[in-house]
Amino acid sequence: MKPTKKKPAKRKFNKSKWDMIFGKLKKLGTAIEMKKGPQMNIDDVQYRWVNDRIEYYESEDRLLTKEEMQMANNLWTKYG
Repeated sequence: MKPTKKKPAKRKFNKSKWDMIFGKLKKLGTAIEMKKGPQMNIDDVQYRWVNDRIEYYESEDRLLTKEEMQMANNLWTKYG
């Protein structure tokens, strides 16, 4: 008989804390839109990066890595 494969345990996280962090990321996306104005391309690299991270969190509960948090902080310094 073949051994059964166990599903990896789902990582537990503080949802309210991460909801707050991603709320700030949404504000960053809005700040980028406001700074670049109506001529901003929807495929703008920085805007797309922020938007993709938000979508991954909402659809897959994917959290930010340390490097992604640093990138978000750098973008906030530039656009916030």
